[in-house]
Amino acid sequence: MIHLAFLVVLVLCSSGAAAIDIADHFPVVLDEDTGRLDISRRLTYYEDPSANLNISQIVSRWPQIRSEGMPDEAYNFGFSNSTYWFQTRVTNQSSPNDRWVIEGLYPIIDQMEMFVVRPDGSIGRQIAGDSVPFRLRPRDHHNINFFLKLAPGESVDLFFRVQTSGAVQMRTLLWNSDEFSSADHQERFLLGLYYGLLVCMAIFNFLIFVSIRDTSYLWYVSYILSYGLLQFTLNGLAFEHLWPESPWWNNRAVGFLISTGMCCVLGFSRSFLALRENAPRLEKVFLTFMVFFVVTGAASLFWPAYGPVIRVNTFAAAVAVGFVILAGGLCLYRRFRPARYFMLAWTALLSGMLLYTLKTFAVVPANFITEFGIQIGSAFEVILLSIALADRLRHMAIKNQQVQQEMTEKLESRVAARTSELEAANRQLEALSSTDGLTGVFNRRFFDSRLEEESARCRRQGPMALIMIDVDHFKSFNDNFGHQAGDACLQRLADTLTAVVRRETDIVARYGGEEFAIILPYTDAIGASTLAETVRLTVERDLRFEWEGRRVPVTVSVGVAMAPGGRSVEPGELIAAADGALYASKQAGRNRVTVHPPGNLRPEAGEPVTP
Repeated sequence: MIHLAFLVVLVLCSSGAAAIDIADHFPVVLDEDTGRLDISRRLTYYEDPSANLNISQIVSRWPQIRSEGMPDEAYNFGFSNSTYWFQTRVTNQSSPNDRWVIEGLYPIIDQMEMFVVRPDGSIGRQIAGDSVPFRLRPRDHHNINFFLKLAPGESVDLFFRVQTSGAVQMRTLLWNSDEFSSADHQERFLLGLYYGLLVCMAIFNFLIFVSIRDTSYLWYVSYILSYGLLQFTLNGLAFEHLWPESPWWNNRAVGFLISTGMCCVLGFSRSFLALRENAPRLEKVFLTFMVFFVVTGAASLFWPAYGPVIRVNTFAAAVAVGFVILAGGLCLYRRFRPARYFMLAWTALLSGMLLYTLKTFAVVPANFITEFGIQIGSAFEVILLSIALADRLRHMAIKNQQVQQEMTEKLESRVAARTSELEAANRQLEALSSTDGLTGVFNRRFFDSRLEEESARCRRQGPMALIMIDVDHFKSFNDNFGHQAGDACLQRLADTLTAVVRRETDIVARYGGEEFAIILPYTDAIGASTLAETVRLTVERDLRFEWEGRRVPVTVSVGVAMAPGGRSVEPGELIAAADGALYASKQAGRNRVTVHPPGNLRPEAGEPVTP
């Protein structure tokens, strides 16, 4: 992301420094208190478009070709194909120190030469820059630097020749050698903390990616690494520590890393903001930019003229950053929750860049915050984006829980509905399995089960009765009218029995053939005989069975058996007693009720009751 800061500074500063009309330049004067001086505004310059002049020609012509006046800020000519010469005079008026360091604060200048012109006419030359082997620098330092030996009372003229494919920026400091070493230690400590933070964030987010396989984390790790390496290169630290013997790569690395970093920024933003759902048109723009930066990244390595590539890269990065901020603002407007931290992160970075730029133009004072504004802003950006990813992960987890809960509720609802259907089906199956298919009353299987249950209950709670019913002369009925008529007669009889027996606890069942049975829980002899007589009489008078237009009389014989409460009764004994009473009714002439005497379940004990 530092390339963005680099870009903004270039855009804001590319117009070049204005000059104040003064008669002569101002020399740099050193005294006993001098430890660090910004000599950027003490330089005069000359632009050499042909790049053909040498130091001797420059020295001889300088009074005529130099710029007039002192600039308001450090010179910044932006991208230029010209060679620039700068000059200042340094006088050691009273400082006891004779060892000094000249530091250029823009470390990615391709080539900077310093010529020391002494009063006796001798000229010393030193060379540095990111296209010059690192070992040629007087001091092992990430910024361009030169050594100057200047005894008390001595004056020299310093000429700087600058040639670069990037921007020409001449922010230059003059240091006491000891002060330079002390400041260098402090700066390296702070930069170590900064890059350590980036490495920790990269490792942390990579481990999260390995754990959950969310591609947003992989894009973010790629962004941190490419951004951190770009920052490392722009600070000159990569040339010092990673590839000091590869000037060609160091010179090309900035353009390549800008392309790589922007590709990762766009990929991360596209994934993090879910542009496919939130802004499909912007997603296509992002994909186009990503392809473009892949091409410019390759061009940074293989295109012969590096200057045009870095300029196109820088301009495209500015436009792409605008689209990233637009996408974040649009997603925030559309109430996409993760966009809040995303926009806060970018605000932190841009604020740091703005502070650094204002410091460069002397609008705000130079201090720790403004001097390291870009690093501070980008550090906050990295932290906030990590928080944004964590918040996004939490939001996705909550959303997944909600979806899972909804799915669980739907599943439970479906299961409940299915269970209800199965229960109804089971009840239907149970009813079918316990219902006689012809008459619709309970079948023999259900009768046997309930009789056993009621017999067991009778032992503990109270009396019960069993009524056995048989259709009189049913064989002759079938012989005369046919089995279909017999079936219809049994159906009418079942309907009649169901209408007469109204208690929910009573059971009407088809015992077999033309024989029916009624189980009467909690019923004594009087109640059972009364109901039996009602059944007989209702069938005789109200059944009114007709077949093929002919009235056919139907009567039944009934046997009743009792089981008194508090006694052990076997179902077989009760059935035998009721069946014996039924047989007695048939023997006595049919169409009558026979009640087996209570307390005596022997079959022969029953006596018929004449209607």
